[in-house]
Amino acid sequence: MTSIPSTTATPSGRPLPAQVKTPAHFQPEIQGLRALAVLVVLLYHFWPDRLTGGYVGVDVFFVISGYLITAHLFKEAVKTGGVRLGQFWARRIRRLLPLSLLVLLLTAISAVLILPSTAWQATLRQIIASTLYVQNWVLAADAVEYSKADERATAVQHFWTLSVEEQFYVLWPVLLALTLMFLAFRQRRSGAPALGHAQIRVAFLWVVGLLGAFSLIFSIYYTAAAPAQAYFVTPTRIWEFTLGAIAALVLGSRQFTGKWGNVLGWVGFLMILGSAIMYTDATPFPGWTALVPTLGTVLVLSCGGREPGTGIHWWLSLRPATAIGDWSYAIYLWHWPVVIFSPYISEAARFWYVKVLLILGIIALSALSTRFFETPIRRAKILLPTWRTMVAAGAGMALVIVSGIAAVSTMQTSSEDSTITADHPCYGYRALANIGECGDAFAGELGLWPSPAVVAEQYQEGAFPGCQADNEDPAVQECWLGAEESDADGTIAVFGDSHATMWLPALDEIAQEQDKQLLVLTRSACTPRGGEVGDDSSECLQANAEIMEQVSEDESVHTVVVAASQMHGEFGGPSRDLGLDESDYDLDDSALAMYEPIVTWLEAEKEVVVFGESPRMSNDEDSEETLPECVALNEDDPSACNETREDTQVGDRWLTRSAEVFEDAENYHFVPTEDLVCLEDTCYATIGGAITYSDNSHLAEDFVRSMIPEISDRMEPALSAQG
Repeated sequence: MTSIPSTTATPSGRPLPAQVKTPAHFQPEIQGLRALAVLVVLLYHFWPDRLTGGYVGVDVFFVISGYLITAHLFKEAVKTGGVRLGQFWARRIRRLLPLSLLVLLLTAISAVLILPSTAWQATLRQIIASTLYVQNWVLAADAVEYSKADERATAVQHFWTLSVEEQFYVLWPVLLALTLMFLAFRQRRSGAPALGHAQIRVAFLWVVGLLGAFSLIFSIYYTAAAPAQAYFVTPTRIWEFTLGAIAALVLGSRQFTGKWGNVLGWVGFLMILGSAIMYTDATPFPGWTALVPTLGTVLVLSCGGREPGTGIHWWLSLRPATAIGDWSYAIYLWHWPVVIFSPYISEAARFWYVKVLLILGIIALSALSTRFFETPIRRAKILLPTWRTMVAAGAGMALVIVSGIAAVSTMQTSSEDSTITADHPCYGYRALANIGECGDAFAGELGLWPSPAVVAEQYQEGAFPGCQADNEDPAVQECWLGAEESDADGTIAVFGDSHATMWLPALDEIAQEQDKQLLVLTRSACTPRGGEVGDDSSECLQANAEIMEQVSEDESVHTVVVAASQMHGEFGGPSRDLGLDESDYDLDDSALAMYEPIVTWLEAEKEVVVFGESPRMSNDEDSEETLPECVALNEDDPSACNETREDTQVGDRWLTRSAEVFEDAENYHFVPTEDLVCLEDTCYATIGGAITYSDNSHLAEDFVRSMIPEISDRMEPALSAQG
């Protein structure tokens, strides 16, 4: 190990004089390391199928931040005996907020001009969360909410990393300041001399080490238990910052140089690059797998050589690398809105040469915004007093939030211009059922109601929140709708997945008209099926088995409605022989498993109503576009979002085929659904001014309500048989 003049790549990029043996001079290789980190993120976002693990660049940034910030705080603690929290936070604000607020403000304005109206509310919500630096927690919450788990990324989703970093910047100096206060108190009580350099270092290392160890253990556990949330929450990432902190405290101004030091530096570089190449979205992360790029970062920070051509630090210190490093913060901020907006501006954005031009444009914009916006504000003398920095930060954050709300509200008001409402006699399905009176049900001459944005939001919120169990929820969960228990004469049960839940607005009204309670037994992503139940069976299968027995034995349940998605996995056969002719109907195990509840309830003399699978729109695997989004982009010609009937039939459709299997069963009733959306060979995106779907497979709430008389008529044989 050789002692060499070492760093600061302060986050501002300006050198600070060394007062103690901590990184206190400019280390150009750190800027080169930043360049590597931002470039792998950039390439990953433009070509996610090529550089599949490019997300590890974020973890490199976290280690660097822990290294630099801890070095700075340790230096201040040794020099002054404390940590000036106000000044520290003010410096962070002057460095990070101006450009981030500019990007958020321009993104808010651009979003309502470029994106479809269906994306405005989600973008606004995340702009507010990003401005307040809680974006990572919002994304973690969305990751466990069924209706939002597959929601498309917004133009500010990348701010989750800045939220984690800012939360670290709040926690870390407070924790170290409390440590210093405790040490000083103990010194005074014992009458010992003032704190020394070594005492502070050891105390900081204990705090850093314990915090990092707990965070790493939690990260490994939580990544296995809840990977979607673990990716975003702060406690799973803290240990990455502490790795950099430990490096700063242990190494001080020293680095491993020479032949073997340089080899270790190259090993660290290859660990980062290798994980960016080898990792995929299927890699459990952050967990233990994040140790590879983060320990690689520590090696590059602490080991290397400056020999021309062979030294890793020589390569990372070249001007092109340090320039990209200087602009890395701006590149990270600007690149993701470009990734999101560009496909809406031009279809050519998918071509590689256009992506290259976009990347060059991002780098140029980042250089300009760093030079002429970020740097002048950071160095502005008027902001040097801490209180002025805080006031300016508060004003800037308020400006972004108010501007975002105003932009979205203004554009939504101007886009909701329609002369039709849900009460119109030709609204929704009523226009299709009364073509003679309503004319062309698909022309859209009266406009759309509600707007595409509202329709998309309705799916996320649900007509009856809490009435659908999550897939992994234990036991059976019940939800009661329809008539009041005191006034009800019997019960209608609803069994199935979210495609059964989507019929609740109609079934609730029908149950009330029939003076029946409506017992909702639906579960997200849980196909209504039977099968052998064991200790290792899924919550879905266990709940289904309980529901079959419960409904069979409940004499108040006269009618059972079964509905499900076309799309489902493959699963084992039923738990018993159903007595069905498998060869005549070409039934496989999945079909028999789905027919077990039907057979069970037919044997229990229930009236079984099976809804056919609804058509599935926009089934292009290469597109994430939902039907409301398509309509928002084609409001002048919604027919561009129509599909042929054949293209909407994408699954086995065992429920639809059950009509043939059970046609001789007296208490079996089939409700076809394709003709509610499709006429002849075309399935329509809008009918009678109503958007038919809230995503690509779930019918929209208002469109379902417009079908209530028709659904009631189709269920009439079953409802009459209850008597």
